[in-house]
Amino acid sequence: MYICRLIVLLFLLVGSSSHAQLKMENLEKRVRDISHLDDPHEKEYQLAEFEKVFSTFLKTYNEDTSIPDSAYIQVTKSSDSKYRVFYYNTYKDGIVYRLDWYIVFGGVYNRQVLHFHDKSFSHKDKRGVGEFRLHLARLTEGDIDLYPLTFSFKADGKIYREYRDIASICMFEQIQQRDTEEEKLALNDSILKRMNILWANKEYFNDKFIGLTRISTLISDDKKVKVCTWNIPLPNSTHKFYGAVVTKEKDGEIKYYELQDASEKMRSPEKAVLSPRKWYGAVYYDMVSVKDKNYGVYYALIGFKPNDEMTKKKVVDPLVVVNNITPKFGYSVFQNDRVIDKRLVFEYSASTNMMLKYEKHNERFILDHLSPPSSLYKGNYRLYGPDFSYDSYVLEKGRWVLYKDVDVRSSGNH
Repeated sequence: MYICRLIVLLFLLVGSSSHAQLKMENLEKRVRDISHLDDPHEKEYQLAEFEKVFSTFLKTYNEDTSIPDSAYIQVTKSSDSKYRVFYYNTYKDGIVYRLDWYIVFGGVYNRQVLHFHDKSFSHKDKRGVGEFRLHLARLTEGDIDLYPLTFSFKADGKIYREYRDIASICMFEQIQQRDTEEEKLALNDSILKRMNILWANKEYFNDKFIGLTRISTLISDDKKVKVCTWNIPLPNSTHKFYGAVVTKEKDGEIKYYELQDASEKMRSPEKAVLSPRKWYGAVYYDMVSVKDKNYGVYYALIGFKPNDEMTKKKVVDPLVVVNNITPKFGYSVFQNDRVIDKRLVFEYSASTNMMLKYEKHNERFILDHLSPPSSLYKGNYRLYGPDFSYDSYVLEKGRWVLYKDVDVRSSGNH
């Protein structure tokens, strides 16, 4: 009886493997056919449809399914088999114009698939027909395994792109799916440990961590300061902010300062000089190098701060970095009439958006002027929004001076 059951089990396994093999061959044929389409719009549509089918297949595929080197759809996996990356090149006029790849992770009953694609590479960067090969590795740092993924041209092996750790990419996506604050923050703690390794590595200082799209990575013009920031949305519609300031000292040594968000404890952030351990959290999207008579240079960080379900915020926060001294946030350089502030903070309705950016050729910040619908609601920032006028902060004698109701179309006016 035991032998009979074993034979039946083996038969089922072989049948399942054969079915998966046949399914993979059919999928290969389909994506090959899509690649031969001439109409670019039809090709994009069919690729989007194929992505849905292939993602579903990958969630249930048999890991023993063999994929020959000559196959159209290729796979690379980590040495511990925790992560697999499936990928294929799509052609146009005989030349690759799009690369699709899928990160597969998790167990049989909770397998997850993340899909990415790229067609930003230019023809001059290609070798041969531009076909890519991906390679997933595993690097052990102490008790943590990192999983770097490299993209190289198949013809000559030249590396086109590198992801430092796809495990962190997967963890960020898992955070979005978790329901409780405890689950989200536990995953974020794991990400922080991995980022600490990357921040401390001298070889990665100039790396913008492409692939970690949920982290904003900015590098100063003088290549001396790197700032990484991100936010974690919580179930109560609030956010926690994380990141680091990484500095390159005169002797080439790398130091990093992990940022600890203390926004909830601040009543007047515009007036405070802060430190990495007491930081007014935000996700920075631009860094402006500003010459200064006291420090030589400081860095004006422009950031977005999703606040809660009622309001959003945007900030301009000066970062001062002096060799071998802990960086500080906040500097008395913003002037509104006789009022001098150490940072700019703008709060407005969560249902609208605010423009805030730096114009390099005019040495000024330009921004939407925010106001309530009526003077009766002054101070009620849940109702503030752009009123179709604009303000600017212009650099004059070391201070950013506020000018109201400016013409943003003109390059010669304040």
